[in-house]
Amino acid sequence: MGNTSLDILYWPLYVINEQQGKTVKEVWDGENLMLTNRRSLSEHLMNLWWELVGLMSDINLFEEDDQIVWAYSSSGNYYVQSLYVVVNFRRITPVFVSSVWKLVIPPRVQFFLWLLSKNKLLTQDNLAKRRKVDDPTCESIIHLFFECCIANLIWDYISDVLGVRIGLDFESVAWFWLANKRHKILNIVLSAVLWSTWKFRNEMCF
Repeated sequence: MGNTSLDILYWPLYVINEQQGKTVKEVWDGENLMLTNRRSLSEHLMNLWWELVGLMSDINLFEEDDQIVWAYSSSGNYYVQSLYVVVNFRRITPVFVSSVWKLVIPPRVQFFLWLLSKNKLLTQDNLAKRRKVDDPTCESIIHLFFECCIANLIWDYISDVLGVRIGLDFESVAWFWLANKRHKILNIVLSAVLWSTWKFRNEMCF
């Protein structure tokens, strides 16, 4: 995924797995992830498991050899007009998603930002799509990272230190990714803020 293998991204699951070394094709039938573990999973590992299952659900396997495909045209070929449509007609998010892999940050954080960009993090509202939760309305990605009082305090502080207004919403952070050579240090700082917020949230939950 990106430039990193799944065993690195999901190392806590991999080390207790009984199908180490298998390919995705060997353990994913399009609906079920056929993996077994040497011991039962804790709540934290179960959340990693659901994250992995959600990732697999977006994968379509074909018999043909892999090839480069431009996702924003019906033919799969790149056209300047298709990029213009993506950038200018309120469909900017896919550009942010691909820019994640160019950031000079650890692979695990790249993958976290990729999930954030696609609204795939296991916040309460996303967990509610897979299983029953107590209150699916109390937490979403937008609320957790940009609207809650703690997030607002963090972004206000970072904005004062850096001298630029950041953290109003996802786009106010992600657009810096598009010019990573110019904003390399800034992107490292912003990625660290998002990652630390997520880690802090998980420590609170678990």
